[in-house]
Amino acid sequence: MDNNKKIYFSNRNVNIAESDYRNRKILGEIEVKNFNFLINKFYSTEINEKRILDLGAGDKFLKNPFENYGCKYESLDIEELNFEIETFPFEDNSFDFIICLAVIEHLNSHYHFLQECKRVLKKDGLIFLSTPNWKYDYNNFYNDYTHVRPFTPKSLKDILYHNQFKNIYILPGLRNKPLWMYKFFFRFFLAKIIPFKGNTRFVPNFLKGKATSLFALAKNSK
Repeated sequence: MDNNKKIYFSNRNVNIAESDYRNRKILGEIEVKNFNFLINKFYSTEINEKRILDLGAGDKFLKNPFENYGCKYESLDIEELNFEIETFPFEDNSFDFIICLAVIEHLNSHYHFLQECKRVLKKDGLIFLSTPNWKYDYNNFYNDYTHVRPFTPKSLKDILYHNQFKNIYILPGLRNKPLWMYKFFFRFFLAKIIPFKGNTRFVPNFLKGKATSLFALAKNSK
C-alpha cells in the first residue's frame, strides 16, 4: 500500500476511535440486521452461528452484532495487509461469509483480492460488498483521494462474474427496507431520490435512507 493510503487509513481509524461509540454500535446493528435480511430473502439462509470474515474492518463495529447471532467473527484491515498482493492468513474453505464494506473502490487491482476471497470462502459461501454507485455519486467519488476505481451496477456485476462468482445480485445501498425496494426495476434511482436521511421522526421507513451506493451479493462457485 502506498504511503498516502497508509496515512489515510491511520487517520480514519483515529477518527473512528474518537467518534460516538453509541452511534457506531447502532450502525453495526443496522448493518448486520440488513445483511441477515438480504441473505435470507435472496438465498434463504441466515447468519446464525456462521464464520464471518470482515475485510476493511476499521474499529470492528460489526463484531459484537455478529457475535450476538452466535457467529465466529474474524477481521483484516488494509493497515494489516495489502489486499492487492498479500495472501490472507487463513486456510482454504474457512468462511461462510465475507463482508467488505467500502474497500473495493480503494484497490487498483481486484483480481488477487477477489481470488483470495474465493479461496477462503467455503463452497457456496457468500460475499457481500458495498461501494459508491458511480452513476449517482460521481460528483463526490474523487473527493476521497484514495478512491481509484469507480463501479456502476453493471461493472460490479461483471467483475464478480468474471472472477467466477455466481448467483450475483446488485442492489441499492439501502438498509432494512421492504424487499420490493431492492428488486424494483428503477431501484437505484429510487434509492437516490428518497427524500430523508437518518432517523427522521414521523416519517415512514420507506421514505428514509437516501442512498447513492451499491451492495453486491454473490456465491462462491468453486
